[in-house]
Amino acid sequence: MLPGSVTVIAKMKYWPQIQSLSRQYNLVPELRAQIAKDLGIALAEVPEKELVEWLRNWIEAEANKQDWAQVLYRIDLQIPSAERPEEWALAILEREAQKVIFRAQYSGRI
Repeated sequence: MLPGSVTVIAKMKYWPQIQSLSRQYNLVPELRAQIAKDLGIALAEVPEKELVEWLRNWIEAEANKQDWAQVLYRIDLQIPSAERPEEWALAILEREAQKVIFRAQYSGRI
């Protein structure tokens, strides 16, 4: 079962930004690699499209199998107050997108 409440992401900033930047800078492969690394899964398991839907399904499938405190620690994300898997997926994607964008900015690629 997913743990409960701290804070829900009120405004998505980096996830929409990575979607628009990906057309020009192709950041999706880096985002997929970051997600795979932090979730402890193979890169081949992370699709190139429909990441929200895939991650929501992954969260539902792994809900009782994962140590969520450990997973969220690896992602560097507080426990969202959201109970719906889609809200968790959005919170995770927002944080992972932030990591990829910051890395690209600080390396001078964008």
